[in-house]
Amino acid sequence: MSPEMAPHPEAASGDGEPREDRARVTKAGARPRHPNVSSSISPRQLARFTALLWSIAAAIALVATFVPHGATVNVAGWIGLAAFAGIVAVTELLIGERLPIWPNYVTQILSVLAISIGVEFAHKSAVAFAISSLFLLPTIFAASNYPSFLLLVYLAVQSGVSAGVLLTSGVPGAFAGWVAMAGTTCTVGLVVHVQQKALKVAAVTDPLTGLANRRAFEPMLERELARCERLGHPLSVAVIDLDGFKEVNDALGHQEGDRVLAEMSQAWSGALRPFDVLARAGGDEFVLLLPSTDTVHAVEVLGRLARASAQDFSAGVAIAVPGSRVEDMLRRADNACYAAKHKGRRQVAVSPIPTTRPDQS
Repeated sequence: MSPEMAPHPEAASGDGEPREDRARVTKAGARPRHPNVSSSISPRQLARFTALLWSIAAAIALVATFVPHGATVNVAGWIGLAAFAGIVAVTELLIGERLPIWPNYVTQILSVLAISIGVEFAHKSAVAFAISSLFLLPTIFAASNYPSFLLLVYLAVQSGVSAGVLLTSGVPGAFAGWVAMAGTTCTVGLVVHVQQKALKVAAVTDPLTGLANRRAFEPMLERELARCERLGHPLSVAVIDLDGFKEVNDALGHQEGDRVLAEMSQAWSGALRPFDVLARAGGDEFVLLLPSTDTVHAVEVLGRLARASAQDFSAGVAIAVPGSRVEDMLRRADNACYAAKHKGRRQVAVSPIPTTRPDQS
């Protein structure tokens, strides 16, 4: 079945921002238009990373029970903590990617508590300092995934909690040991955070336009598909292909073509809502994520883009259905864009709604 052709976006009326849709998205948690650090990681990657850190903690706790550690150590307690860490790791692997974001904060709190209890189980033994080094694991997670403010809050809380368990451990030199541990942990956390942030921004940003690239777009789309399906909201994706852009490069040169792309991207960004996501897929192709937006309003949004820049384009729009996946949405929108291009310049095509669930086909 060929995609249904929609009128040119300039013919659409309205601003594409229904008050009801906007309110629902704001309440649910708006998404930034440009890539951010956390959104560049898919739920599956985040779950696997969390499971890996808990698995490492479980393995270290288990191995520690089989090496010399002193008569005052509560070995049974360590084994229990190792089992708990293993359960959390398995849970993250099995269902972590389907959970909302808040359980990650809960597991972060649990990790600090578990390590603190592990230090308590090692009171009056120098091994308490070794166990406290496990604070590095939740610090790495926080540094890799939390915004700067939350990371600083976490480091302050962790330093306070670790002081409470180490300074009461009864081990000589506990204060010096805590200073060394807290200083090392905070330094590692800050260094990892700064480097991760710089690397992620570079990895998910198109250097010419400053927009998200495809690598950043796909995890954001995956998150929005899950969120909108959970809340019962519509979600549309548009693939945009510039009309006649090759002629611009051939006639005026690639430097002028780059200037046109940069200025057009800036103009388009200004015409979008704060929670829409515009990304450059490559060359003269762009993708647009429109949360809580049906195809009618998606065409209206494309109309705003057409009025914001003199550069003509054709576009294909696909709306999510239950079970939609990232590759399915992009394929349907791309096929619709292909159909629009064959109808002529400045056209928009809407992909037909699938008759079967994409995740069952």
